[in-house]
Amino acid sequence: MSFIGDILGGYGAAQIGKFNQDIFNQKAAINTRNAEIKKKTFEQVDLPRIKAEQVRNQSNQFVKFLNSGVDASRIGDTPYLVMLDQLTEDAFEVTVQTYNSTLTYEQELNNSLILQAQGQGEAYRGKVAQSAAFAKAAGKMYTNKQTGSILTGV
Repeated sequence: MSFIGDILGGYGAAQIGKFNQDIFNQKAAINTRNAEIKKKTFEQVDLPRIKAEQVRNQSNQFVKFLNSGVDASRIGDTPYLVMLDQLTEDAFEVTVQTYNSTLTYEQELNNSLILQAQGQGEAYRGKVAQSAAFAKAAGKMYTNKQTGSILTGV
């Protein structure tokens, strides 16, 4: 009757594989959700904060130039070039931060996909173990039948 243990072991292996797959799928869902949260946080909190700070800095810089008595409207003067350079730096900063946010988001999604693949591997491993256990049980039953009885082997 040891083949019954093999059948139960095979069933258990399949269940463990499915359970492990479910765990990996839950981890993947959590990672995906965290990626979405980080993306929204950047878009709704960080990016507006960066842009507001840049506008404040530009305004303060312009007021300083006006208070210093220089003509900021003439192209070629140092204050104009400084302001233009600052605008370029600000645009570059926004671009870099947006790129970093996108890269982080994509990495989190890739990690989620890897977790899902690991889960599929666990489910497959469970099915293979189940098939092996069922084959072992069938072999024992066949051997038992050859010697007299499926149940006892006598």
